[in-house]
Amino acid sequence: MTVNIIDPHLHLFDLSRGDYHWLKIQNPPFWPDKAQIQNDFKMEELNDSLHANNKIKLAGFVHIEAGFDNAQPWRELEFIESIPCQSNRTVASIDLLATPEHFQVTLQKLQQHQSLIGARHILDEQAATILSNKNAQQNFSLLNEITDFIFELQLPLADESASNVMAILNQTITTNSQLRFVINHAGFPPKRASRDINNHAWHLWQQHISKLANYPNVFIKCSGWEMADRKYAMSWFSQVTQYCIDEFSVERVMLASNFPLCLLGKKVGKEANKAVDKKLSNKSYVSYWQDIIKSTVIEQCSKNEKSALLYSNALRIYKFSNSQG
Repeated sequence: MTVNIIDPHLHLFDLSRGDYHWLKIQNPPFWPDKAQIQNDFKMEELNDSLHANNKIKLAGFVHIEAGFDNAQPWRELEFIESIPCQSNRTVASIDLLATPEHFQVTLQKLQQHQSLIGARHILDEQAATILSNKNAQQNFSLLNEITDFIFELQLPLADESASNVMAILNQTITTNSQLRFVINHAGFPPKRASRDINNHAWHLWQQHISKLANYPNVFIKCSGWEMADRKYAMSWFSQVTQYCIDEFSVERVMLASNFPLCLLGKKVGKEANKAVDKKLSNKSYVSYWQDIIKSTVIEQCSKNEKSALLYSNALRIYKFSNSQG
């Protein structure tokens, strides 16, 4: 039986056309294995991986900005729209700190692209400073005026910096109630051993997830596991995903890959033992999804719940048309 997937969080790279400042060796993040993703990643890589397995079908995807050209973010949309690929939606880079006049001009250029569904300004540890900025608040009001628009919310929710940002974040979400906010990478949950029930970071993450789940215009994508631990355990994936489902309900949770960064994740257990060389110990795009489909949290879901998490929620939230889906 073939499983249909809409991947709501992936990136494609064309190093000859884009800037990708963060991928350059002299710039952060300074990961020791960063060289593994300092390459072109196009639809061919995805399709080659998928063709090797006829049980998973990529029915569509959401391309999330990857720093192609932050000064002229519409160029990244031109790149994605120029390549033959599955049905897709795009999320563009945008500068919340720009003057509202400049922000409006950029927004108008982005809106000329049919695939556009949302925007992202990576907040990370600067979330409180960015969200408190007068320009940012005015610019959120401009995004709020666009029908069915999404702001991708990327910030850590497991540390004290998150506690400091919750008040202004709650205000931003409440004030811009027509804008839909999608939490990236499950809010970067901490690694938590099952025996460590008093983990402070884990409880902070739970607390913040629960608060954000109270807002009907907030959704969450579960991905980015490799960013916390290259050898993450699927039991941790299941634990985090189950908590997100419990708080948000199955209708507001999406499973995603973060391709190509998901390729930095290592095979564990029996699959790792089968690897003949070091390169084969990394996950492929298909093996990433295979692990998710076989995970405890997904296996215990009903057929409709699995479809919601893997396909139909992304179809609805990112407004794929019926003809696209």
